[in-house]
Amino acid sequence: MTIVDVARHAGVSKTTASDALSGAGRVSARTRARIEEVAARLGYHPNTAARHLRNSRVGAVGLYLPRQVMGTGFYMEFAFGIAERARVAGLDLTLLGPDSSGIKAPRLRVDGLIILDPIQDDPVVADLLGGGVPVVTVGHHRGAGPVPRGILSADHVATTTQLLEHLSARGAAMPGLITTDGDFLTDWSLTLRDTYERWCAAHGVEPAVRDVAVDASPETLDAVVRDLMAARPDLDALVCAPDGSALRALGTLRSLGRQVGEELLLASCVASQSLEMCDPPITAVDLRPRAYGVSAAELLAEILATDAPGDEPVNRVHPTELRVRASTGSGARISTPTTPRDAEEGAAR
Repeated sequence: MTIVDVARHAGVSKTTASDALSGAGRVSARTRARIEEVAARLGYHPNTAARHLRNSRVGAVGLYLPRQVMGTGFYMEFAFGIAERARVAGLDLTLLGPDSSGIKAPRLRVDGLIILDPIQDDPVVADLLGGGVPVVTVGHHRGAGPVPRGILSADHVATTTQLLEHLSARGAAMPGLITTDGDFLTDWSLTLRDTYERWCAAHGVEPAVRDVAVDASPETLDAVVRDLMAARPDLDALVCAPDGSALRALGTLRSLGRQVGEELLLASCVASQSLEMCDPPITAVDLRPRAYGVSAAELLAEILATDAPGDEPVNRVHPTELRVRASTGSGARISTPTTPRDAEEGAAR
């Protein structure tokens, strides 16, 4: 069954039938519905390979994740979001591994690439940015080399400031931070540390920071929390950056006799379902990873559709939420600012 058969049965031209089924062109809702009904009745399935061949496209997009995070909840949800949006567009998703170094993008047979949390000195990121196909980075790339065609990022300055101000409003005067080490220098991790240190300076607080690998073992996290609390017994709040680290810290703090949610507040920079189910539930920044992935795929699709390079990258901001729970207070939901002016006002507050 071909598009010509669908057009003939629907009483329209081949072009109209094609536009209606691909979502392109100007076709009335009534005509589109009739054509879709005819296509379904006839059992027509579009030949996506032929369509991409006509457009000089491969029909696939690539996703590159840092090697340290393969299998982490946030990153997998993000990948599912991309896959969901790519499927709607009739595109395949190719997941690139850490052994992709030296392989230029055209050899990977993709029309475009999404790079999530580009690490500052990752040679694979440099290769992919210079590979000759459109690239969207999720988070700003702080390394050298070509710039991406699109940048999708969350306002981590506003989010982190809002979290720290929330802890302060709940009575915390000495917050500590557990963040990622030098093997995971991304825009996200660097912004978290910088915002925390500037907040401490503005409030006359001595920073208390410990670094861990983004994929640190539970035993390592336990040792880091114990070391920080022993060195700084005056801490009355703890912010944990790596995905899953806050949940481990909760158990460690309990074993140290600290009452989380009462005399010590605990928060996570990455939300997950497990943080809602523990006792007490842990306050977290919800980056909405699946929606994040959908937005990244939509931005890349938009860039591919224009088919023309711009002088400057297309910048988009992804909204996030601070979900306040019993580990720091009551369970209200707070939305973060999504524009530079809102971010400045939020920081001032």
